[in-house]
Amino acid sequence: MHFNIQKLLNDLGGASAVAKQVGIGRTVPYGWVRRAFIGSHHLSKIKEANPELDINDYFEQEGEYDANNTGHST
Repeated sequence: MHFNIQKLLNDLGGASAVAKQVGIGRTVPYGWVRRAFIGSHHLSKIKEANPELDINDYFEQEGEYDANNTGHST
């Protein structure tokens, strides 16, 4: 199973918009995508800023991830 951070950022208006929502530098979300990792602290702040967000929508089976691969290695 894979957590699709890029899709999350896209759905919330992009990396800069998410950074502004949670009070971090605008480049930090790009690091999450590059590393394929987002910490629970930031994820909880995103959820707090977007209470209607269903985090489960961003978990994908490995085959789904491979089809949407952005070319970044994990």
